[in-house]
Amino acid sequence: MRFPLRSLSVGAGACLLLTAGCTAMRAVDRADLSPPNPPTRAWVTRADHTTVVFDSARVSADTLIGSVDGQPQRLPLSEATVLRVREAAPDRTAGLVFLGVSGVVALAVYLVDKTPDYMLVCFYICPYGTACCRGGCCTV
Repeated sequence: MRFPLRSLSVGAGACLLLTAGCTAMRAVDRADLSPPNPPTRAWVTRADHTTVVFDSARVSADTLIGSVDGQPQRLPLSEATVLRVREAAPDRTAGLVFLGVSGVVALAVYLVDKTPDYMLVCFYICPYGTACCRGGCCTV
């Protein structure tokens, strides 16, 4: 079975939006990069405004140690102006869940409201000359 390219791009866009919406970047101190809960990835902005992404970053004395593009790297913390990490954002996640559920409910209400009367099952016994409507029997 073949999927059109549009479906793939819509699915990838939705996944990217959800990932971006459920996390947030925040600036951290050097102490936050050491155990017991070191981040898996750290974004380091240097004085010349370039950003380097360290995987498995940790602080040892006054040096940030980690891997950049799969290669081990060391960066003196004196060269770093901002240290940032990506964290879960529960309030954003709750907002996305609320908007998603609201959208599904709105779509369901829209689809039910657009359903023609003849497609609804009638549970009323209507007298001759009337027809079953949404709220009961109606004059035809």
